[in-house]
Amino acid sequence: MDLMNDLKVRHLFNGSHEHTCFVRFVFMDMLQRDLDECKDRWNKHTIRPVKQSCCPSGKPDVMYHLPHRFGGTDCGFPVSQEQLGQFGTETNNIQCGDEHLQAHFENLQRQCGLAHPQSWESCVENYIKLKNMADL
Repeated sequence: MDLMNDLKVRHLFNGSHEHTCFVRFVFMDMLQRDLDECKDRWNKHTIRPVKQSCCPSGKPDVMYHLPHRFGGTDCGFPVSQEQLGQFGTETNNIQCGDEHLQAHFENLQRQCGLAHPQSWESCVENYIKLKNMADL
């Protein structure tokens, strides 16, 4: 994906903290959507049996949730809430990593009434419009 490099070549991204936060703000949802789609497709595709391999065949999702059907073992184990508490959880929804910039970008987005991007092209359009408004 040369999209970010294209932004850099066009002098629309300079690598600064503000620009990095801004890229995250505009593109993160689209990137996550594409990653989720890729994960779903992979987990639902069928792995064909191969004679020279001892690996099981089937759909990864089914193989994970029903390992006994494929000669596997469920190696999961219970974890207490206390143990989970050792790991930090993100309770806020700050995509860009800076709550002040996030609030500023959200305000600009509201001001110009931009729709939530549904494609990479609309992400770039929103990025350019908001970048010009933010004077970045």
